[in-house]
Amino acid sequence: MTKFKKFIAFSLVLAMLLLAGCATETGENGTENEPAKNIDTTNAIALVNEEVVDINTFNIFYSMHETVYKQYYGEDIMDQEFQGVKFSEVIKEEVVNTLIEDSLIRSYIQSTGYSIDPELYDTKFAELKTLLEEDEESKAMYDEIGVDDEFLKMQVESSIILEEFSKVIEEMIESDQEQLETLYENFVVEVKASHILVEDEALALEIKSKLDAGEDFAALVTEFSTDTGSVAAGGSLGYFTRGVMVPEFEAVAFSQPVGVISEPVASQFGYHIIKVEDIKTVNQMVEAGDDEELIVQYKDTVKSTLFSEFYAEKIEELKAAATIETYLEKVAPKTEE
Repeated sequence: MTKFKKFIAFSLVLAMLLLAGCATETGENGTENEPAKNIDTTNAIALVNEEVVDINTFNIFYSMHETVYKQYYGEDIMDQEFQGVKFSEVIKEEVVNTLIEDSLIRSYIQSTGYSIDPELYDTKFAELKTLLEEDEESKAMYDEIGVDDEFLKMQVESSIILEEFSKVIEEMIESDQEQLETLYENFVVEVKASHILVEDEALALEIKSKLDAGEDFAALVTEFSTDTGSVAAGGSLGYFTRGVMVPEFEAVAFSQPVGVISEPVASQFGYHIIKVEDIKTVNQMVEAGDDEELIVQYKDTVKSTLFSEFYAEKIEELKAAATIETYLEKVAPKTEE
């Protein structure tokens, strides 16, 4: 099995709990108060209201993170430092915070009266088991970490709960029509731009000086640009959406006013001088009578930009209303015991 395939296979169960990808710090909601009476916290790494987040679950998830990171980044990754903090400590806190969020989300969704469809549960569990049993090597790694059927069942349940929580967030976004309309009016979904691409920064700066002095963009494209695919069109790349161009190029193209010529922008291809010729928002597409299916697609894109914001706000709301105890100091990750 290739290194990349190992990484993907080993991430399957990890993704069950990290489905939404929005782990955040506990922050000021973590307290050092005495836990609620009659709750045994001997094996707890956290207490969320009256729900214990147990050490065994933490150890499994920490080990999964550790194994994936070591396979992908090298054996010494956990000893390296991130912003002055040992990477193992960063992962330790990330796992605890994610488990806390999972507990908060579970309680919230249960409070809405939602219950998991047994047929959906059985289907998802069967699918996960099939994926995990595709090769003996991955199965052996899971067994070594201590991932058994009971753990998998618990995480299948968590993944279904998280999917339901995502639906709640999507409904919140749909209900905020004022913010959506503002984005439909102003959020750029398509850009038409031209560029001059050269390999050397000094040459790029020289060309920019020529443009500033009033020389013709298309003429300079013909003389200097190494992008043979766009030279014949005066450097034009036509209309393109987000996610098509390399990030450095996209960041400038989607934020730059129409008619403005950028400073040289470095990317893996060289140095770009970008001229935005036109932009399209959702409302502009509607006014132009563009394809309705495409407009719906772009409306979904706009909504997706709000998802992380709304998700984080809801999590913070749940944290603010909760009593959260953490016991990081008493927990040694499984691999360090």
